[in-house]
Amino acid sequence: MDRRKFLTQAGLVSAATITGAACSRVDAESEPKKTQDITRFGHPVAAEGGFDGEGKWQKTAGVRTAYSRCFSCYNICGLRVRVDEKTDRVLKVGGNPYCENNSGSPLPLSTEVKQSYIALAGEAGLKNRATTCAKGASCVDSVDDERRVTRVLKRAGKRGSGQWVTISYEQALQEIVEGGDLFGEGHVDGLRAIRQLDQEVKPGHSEFGSKANQLFATFCAEDYLRGSFYSRFMMQSWGTVNLGTKHAYCGAAQATGYSLGMAAGFEEWLNDVDWENVEYGLFMGTSPGSSGVSLNRVGRGLANSRVDRGFKYVCVDPLLRTTVAADTNATWLPVKPGQDAAFSFGVIRTMLEEQWFNKAHLENPSQKAAEAAGELNYTNAGHLVVMDPKHPEYRKFAKAKDFGLGGDEALIIKAGTQTLASAESGDKAELFVSKRVTDSRGRKVTLMSSLSLLRAEAQRTSMEEYAKRSGIAIKDMRQVAKDLAHYGRKACVAGNGGTNSSDGFVMGWIWATLNTLAGSHDAKGGAIYGNGPIGGMEGLYDLANIEGGVSLDGIVNACRDGAYEASTEYRFKVDQGKNPYPASTPWHEVLPAMNAAEQWTSHANGDPYSAKVLFNWRNNFLYSAASISQEVVASIADPKRLPLVVGIDCHMNETNRYADYLIPDRSMLEEYAADRMWGSHKLGVVAASPVVTPRTEKNEAGEHICMEQLLIDIALRLDLPGFGKGALATSDGRKVDLLTFEDWHARYLANVAAQCEQLPKVTEEDRLWAGLDYAMKPLKPRLTAEEATRVEALLSRGGYYQDDERYEGDFIKGAGPKCLQIYHQEVAQLRHAYSGEFYPGTPTLQEHKFWNGDSWESHWPQSEYPLLFSSYKATVRSNYAVAFKRIGEISPTNFVYMHTDTAKAQGLNDGDSVRIVTANGKPCVGTLQTDVGVAKGAVCVSHGFGHSEGFGGDDRIINGEKLAGIASRAGGTAVNQMIPADPTRNGAASMLNDYWTGANCRHGIPVRVEKV
Repeated sequence: MDRRKFLTQAGLVSAATITGAACSRVDAESEPKKTQDITRFGHPVAAEGGFDGEGKWQKTAGVRTAYSRCFSCYNICGLRVRVDEKTDRVLKVGGNPYCENNSGSPLPLSTEVKQSYIALAGEAGLKNRATTCAKGASCVDSVDDERRVTRVLKRAGKRGSGQWVTISYEQALQEIVEGGDLFGEGHVDGLRAIRQLDQEVKPGHSEFGSKANQLFATFCAEDYLRGSFYSRFMMQSWGTVNLGTKHAYCGAAQATGYSLGMAAGFEEWLNDVDWENVEYGLFMGTSPGSSGVSLNRVGRGLANSRVDRGFKYVCVDPLLRTTVAADTNATWLPVKPGQDAAFSFGVIRTMLEEQWFNKAHLENPSQKAAEAAGELNYTNAGHLVVMDPKHPEYRKFAKAKDFGLGGDEALIIKAGTQTLASAESGDKAELFVSKRVTDSRGRKVTLMSSLSLLRAEAQRTSMEEYAKRSGIAIKDMRQVAKDLAHYGRKACVAGNGGTNSSDGFVMGWIWATLNTLAGSHDAKGGAIYGNGPIGGMEGLYDLANIEGGVSLDGIVNACRDGAYEASTEYRFKVDQGKNPYPASTPWHEVLPAMNAAEQWTSHANGDPYSAKVLFNWRNNFLYSAASISQEVVASIADPKRLPLVVGIDCHMNETNRYADYLIPDRSMLEEYAADRMWGSHKLGVVAASPVVTPRTEKNEAGEHICMEQLLIDIALRLDLPGFGKGALATSDGRKVDLLTFEDWHARYLANVAAQCEQLPKVTEEDRLWAGLDYAMKPLKPRLTAEEATRVEALLSRGGYYQDDERYEGDFIKGAGPKCLQIYHQEVAQLRHAYSGEFYPGTPTLQEHKFWNGDSWESHWPQSEYPLLFSSYKATVRSNYAVAFKRIGEISPTNFVYMHTDTAKAQGLNDGDSVRIVTANGKPCVGTLQTDVGVAKGAVCVSHGFGHSEGFGGDDRIINGEKLAGIASRAGGTAVNQMIPADPTRNGAASMLNDYWTGANCRHGIPVRVEKV
């Protein structure tokens, strides 16, 4: 079916009537008076301002304006918000012209706020456009959503039944802390009874810490300001190591892999494209703007690159995206789901065999050599690795001192010779080395250069096999290799979570390696790295440390994020003379991602122990984590297995629907913020304050109920460290209180603002146009005059965006020097906890494997599951977007996409209702749409849909009143629970994980598709 035709036939479903005892209740607007112009102009909301009869720019009376931050997804852009002061309702949002994520040419911070609005008006607005995407524009609905939770709810039936009663905040606090026979089902321990710091949670296994760890907390780590408060309470004040996030089922595997290709100690992160000068791009598992990084920023950068430089790019993806399809200088290479590494190694093999790489860059083994060659970074491509299995330094870099040539630095062969030299000698290195040499003690040693090891791995598989596995022709791999070499510094390889298979970790490593071969790291037009956010945990106020707080040093969480070789199990086996491998359960040393899904898999299996209480704030792991087990769902639904569940959110989602108590929280436009930007190269933060009155009810003390207030009150009742009177230390020796929501946020913002060196001076007109009197009223009593002045300046521009010179010669200013890693010595020393085999020192290509090393094919044969599944991120869907009415209208459903020929071979037709079946996952049903824009043999479905059990798509009963599910919010199919679990792991609950890191898999999954 033609997609445009489908949209015209599908119809748009609007929201149901507004009801609900504990949900937002908004009075319907009166019918607008019709005029002759209504069909042409409609009834637009009042503008921020405009020119009066004398040509002077005036603010619209009754409209409050402010610059804020968007949290509709985790890219985090800036917003400008328009509020009706009389009704206290958000009228409209747009982009922040000071923020790079919203504007391709952001205004200097010195531009007065009034002038920023003038710059957005008339013809000037074409140049200074500050946009927000559909998700951001739709967040107008976030405050007064009809299914938003605004009062405290307590379950009134079986857990997860959707039956609730409203209770007072004080009752909920009492019951959560003290416990009792809370539901007529028997006694439930409260928090006071659970926190036992003096007893081991797993007797005899001290690495797992105390019984306080039976509080499992899950949260949203992307909200830096509020998330820092949450993690501080859980880890330092309460004392639990079990703080779960979504990173492992998002893009952490790729980010970790990418960091291995960078300098040692490089933080987990992914690169971005230097859109100002890039000429060639290779996008893996995505296309520009399809997932991750601000759509506003990438959209503008992509458009300008196409027009100004004829930007050439290739997208390797099972699905053809719109940015590739429409008359562009782009190429789509349809890859079989989960086979991105095979294609990538075909490119690497070609580059190394043809020597299509940046030789002048790779052969610099030290900073000294790089500087002499006019290079920014250097590499370990020529560093020599000991490859004798019996040698004590096996798989480590040979040391110059062992050959009488220096100290602990690496060893090289001087370029153009056969002479050994210290890597720090300043000489260039021979790149391809494999030879036997004699050390200073007379021992024969086999040495191979890092680049030779990578070439050997690439040559282990033929080009024909790479083509067969990936579905991409050899000529296309060769062309990509040639283009990367040709464009060199102005080429960039980028990707995201669209390659999460059993080798997602390796994929990130490959991207970094390809950028190293091209020489494009930190280069003008190449792969660049954002300057990051400005944190607020330290400075004027010490928010990071708690006097008398709990130390968790050396404690391993329930996910087993640590070294298996340091465990009691390992030592016990060794002491008994047994082979310590395999471990009984996976351990994750390379990627300590605090995987919320793995955390709850451990709970369901009682291994190493089970939780007694779940606190869930802004997290939805039961929906979002691919391959999470139905056994996990059952363990959370059963009060005998999990006695207490506390959800904190402004929405009821698929996870906190199992809560015993649901505590309402502030929405994105009712909270403070100081967050990083994904897509901006500038140093800075997106900052915000509440723009409207929170819709949550107040407690008896007159404070709006929210996450922070709940945790503060729990801490005060339990006398936990780090909260209460005088709980926060200042840099000048004072002590200040932490008793309310604002107490924390005022001090965090003050710490951020104190680091911002180029903040503007705020004028009276700035205060008017930025709504600063409203924003600063709760903050000023908690800050000194100087601190308040700086925080006011920070909020006036909706953040801080440092405008420094971008380049220094051919490189990014301030970047480097780094030793880029072709071979990673530290990772090469690690062993897999099942097999005991070494981790690879370079990227590697292996068949998809389970935890025990069995291939996926051996358990899930192609004869039963003939197709390969891949999920992707729909452009306008995200964590909370389903609750925005406008999103439901723009994007009401998803589809099961399949190539026309593939569907025909399976006996399926466009428009069929189909069921996707895996070996042990929960089948999902959707509507088939056939197209030639899908790789043959692939099945592609976007996630973010099918919310039939959350966000208002569910039926719920509150105080005896039924609120029927809103059909538009349940549209489409949810796919993550369809992903099967690893059948080789111990325990009733399992997940399908990346073989090396334990991250969740969702690509390359063997499936079959049946007509319903």
